[in-house]
Amino acid sequence: MRDVPELLDAIDLVLARADGVVPPELLGEAERYANDIRQRRGFLGETLVLAIAGGTGTGKSSLVNALAGEVITSVSVLRPHTDEPFAVVPHNPEPAVTVLLDTLGIAYRHEHSAFTRTAIIDLPDIDSIAEWHRERVEDLIPRVDGVIWLFDPDKYRDPIVHDDFLAQLAQHQSQFIFALNKIDRLRPDALQTVRQDLVETLAADGYPRPALFAMAADPPSASPRGIDLFREHVTERIDTKTVMLRKVIRDAAGIVRSIGEAAGVWSDGSLDFEKSWSQVRQEVLAGVGSESTQADREDALCRLEDLTAAISVKAGPLLGPEIRRAADRDTIEALVADLAVAGPADPVPGPGSGIWGRLTGAEEDPTPSPRGYLLDEVLGDPLRRLLWKRALLGATVAHAAVGAVQLEERINRNVEED
Repeated sequence: MRDVPELLDAIDLVLARADGVVPPELLGEAERYANDIRQRRGFLGETLVLAIAGGTGTGKSSLVNALAGEVITSVSVLRPHTDEPFAVVPHNPEPAVTVLLDTLGIAYRHEHSAFTRTAIIDLPDIDSIAEWHRERVEDLIPRVDGVIWLFDPDKYRDPIVHDDFLAQLAQHQSQFIFALNKIDRLRPDALQTVRQDLVETLAADGYPRPALFAMAADPPSASPRGIDLFREHVTERIDTKTVMLRKVIRDAAGIVRSIGEAAGVWSDGSLDFEKSWSQVRQEVLAGVGSESTQADREDALCRLEDLTAAISVKAGPLLGPEIRRAADRDTIEALVADLAVAGPADPVPGPGSGIWGRLTGAEEDPTPSPRGYLLDEVLGDPLRRLLWKRALLGATVAHAAVGAVQLEERINRNVEED
């Protein structure tokens, strides 16, 4: 399993195949829990995905370059149109990142070694593009882990930015990180005044306690300022996300386990039906025929009833009653009576090593006969169809459970390597 969205897809498959196998109230609770996981804000993957937004000239590309440690967003071939977003992603990004960018319609991408667990989406200038860009930002925010909104000292109170964008997006305030760029243009006393004014303006927009960083991402003839502190904040977000992601995976694994336990497939869940059925089938066909006694028929009846009763108990609270209905006493009695008049009893099988024996544990390959077909048609095949649902669920539960363990181990390994 490659990533968390794939694990959630596996859980959806578990829930779909659990229908009719586990109690509906448990299934409904698990479905609501799984939906809550999918509705969590942010990118459900190991990569911290941040979008950079802001007005014209605020220095979004400069911030990306400063975080990367070199100029990477000035290559025009990477983004030939300035009104299109651009993404910088790790080398060999996790599949979910590629899916996210495809879904958002972000075609221009660049892989960079400086971004190992972070992806940056550089958005077009907010104040110079048509109205549809706000809709695009609104669509993007719930899917990413954060939005870095950049200001500069000259236009930090631009009403287009505050009234048309930030005030309208305040319900997503936990997603936002604010940065005042180009502080090298301000005197120290002016910086404090601008910063306080911006905090008050953001509070009026609906961001009462904004995370606000002051920086100079690309000062003339000087090194960037404030970038290290900003990187520390991003690193903290990565650590917080790792904790959250582990919880998501464990919650998902908990859903899988609850379904598996309710269906009886979590531990030692095999009913070994084929082996048991092969043995009872041979015994019944050998014991019941045109010359069999009443005692022979009673013995066959008991063998078939014992087998179906044992299977129904292990199959769980929903499949069990279905099995008992498919193999009720009247059906089995009528079947034994039909076998008794359908021809002589089969010979007692001797030791053999055919493929049927190797697959089922039976002593010898069964010889196809009208009586054998009758036994399979009336009882064996209906039971097999019912149990197939449970077996399929068991395999799906195992796949999802193993995938959850592997994902958490991989996340822990990546954290240790970092």
